[in-house]
Amino acid sequence: MAQFSIENRLRAITMNLSEVNLMSNKKENHHSSAKHDQSAKLGKSLCNGSINMSLNCSTNSQSVLAKTPKRTETSFSNNKTPKMTQGPTLGKPNSWKSPAVGGGACRKAQNILGDRMVPSRSTTDFEAAHHKMTSEESSGDRVLSYQTVQIPKPQEAYINHQKALYSATASAQKKPSNRFIPNTADRVLDAPAMMNDYYLNLLDWSQTNFISVALDKQVYLWNAASGDIQELMECEGEDNYISSVQFTQDGSYLAIGLNTGSVELWDIQQQRRLRTMAGHAARIGVLAWNEHVLSSGSRSGLIFHHDVRIPQHLVASLEGHTQEVCSLKWSGDHRYLASGGNDNLVHIWEGTTGQTTRNTPVHVFNQHQAAVKGMAWCPWQNRLLATGGGSNDRSIKLWNMNVGECVDTIDTKSQVSGIFWNTEYQEIISAHGFPNHTLQIWKYPTKAKVAELTGHDERILHLAMSPGETAVMSAGADETLRLWNCFQTDPNKKKGTAGRRNEPRSALDAMSNFR
Repeated sequence: MAQFSIENRLRAITMNLSEVNLMSNKKENHHSSAKHDQSAKLGKSLCNGSINMSLNCSTNSQSVLAKTPKRTETSFSNNKTPKMTQGPTLGKPNSWKSPAVGGGACRKAQNILGDRMVPSRSTTDFEAAHHKMTSEESSGDRVLSYQTVQIPKPQEAYINHQKALYSATASAQKKPSNRFIPNTADRVLDAPAMMNDYYLNLLDWSQTNFISVALDKQVYLWNAASGDIQELMECEGEDNYISSVQFTQDGSYLAIGLNTGSVELWDIQQQRRLRTMAGHAARIGVLAWNEHVLSSGSRSGLIFHHDVRIPQHLVASLEGHTQEVCSLKWSGDHRYLASGGNDNLVHIWEGTTGQTTRNTPVHVFNQHQAAVKGMAWCPWQNRLLATGGGSNDRSIKLWNMNVGECVDTIDTKSQVSGIFWNTEYQEIISAHGFPNHTLQIWKYPTKAKVAELTGHDERILHLAMSPGETAVMSAGADETLRLWNCFQTDPNKKKGTAGRRNEPRSALDAMSNFR
């Protein structure tokens, strides 16, 4: 009985193998004969293994029949190499997947690795890294180093509509600036009896390095090179006082305006008065030279032109302002004269060789909301004018003469009493009264505030710049003069490239006060 069962079992296995081989031949008739031979050998070895297993288990045929696993067709019919899953992923090492046993463990290991590189903290010296990153001394070691990526050049005749910059070389790095702007004055000098009047102009700095300052009735000269101080003149009359001072362009002569409406011309070297020119009916608050022609602005609102070479000095009269004229500036090319008044107006007068060609202004600007005292023409752009307004305006406006419009505005948040341009750094320095009493430096054309200089206890009334444009002098209602070295030459720039660096520089260290 047992033998009969074993023979039936062997016969069934043989028939199943025959059917399997037949089906495999039909499905894989396109394979080569070598693969058929390999499949036949594999089937024969499997058959021998099954026979040996059955003979060894003949003593207990019932248990063998019960425990022998069934062979499915898929176990032998698919003779191909198992397909691999998707290829490796960037940033994911060992991302090849295989259907072999233990695939779940591989996926678990991939999840643990993730897509980040986590350094070993046990081998990292955090103290040394912190020292290198915070230490000011350069040891030459790099904390991080990046490879330089070469940007491919565009094809010939390629038009870049997006205006992208193609460059195969690194751009030249700019040298860091060593410029230092002190926020306090280098020198503080006493100026007793300084008149606290916003509309007067009592301070000027000549090209020969002399500073003139008017203190009530007296005018003092300060030699910035030697430190000598001398009194130039004292006006006569108990109620008379000095209302304005202005050097000629070469610094040889000084014009002095009086409250009587007269202008006196003085020789600096000989220290004597050359002539007196009358004409105004009210005090002269501002003066401006244009070669041999002196322009004067009065409280009456009139502007006179005096030709100092001839006896009949009055050559022109300009009517436009309805209140006191407190600022006058000729442009660098002598084509325009700008005037500002207490009527909140800015007038632009056309002039040629020191004289205006017509008595009506070319432009009238009315955007200011207060008196216009601060005024300066741009040295490198002859058609650009900067003006500053008083307490109700507190702004600096930039005017373009070509279009006759305001092109920009700087909100200073304080009364503007003086303006100057610096050529080397292309900046604007402005003096201020209420409420801040400071000097402010602005970058042009970005309007960014570069620095704010503090020191005056009361409002700043006057501002003057040195001939080399390296320093400014401010006069305040607190009866002090303060020297600010805020435009020192940048050592990284070549000499003589901008400004007037080779001209005399101030040397005021030996001075303490006027009296």
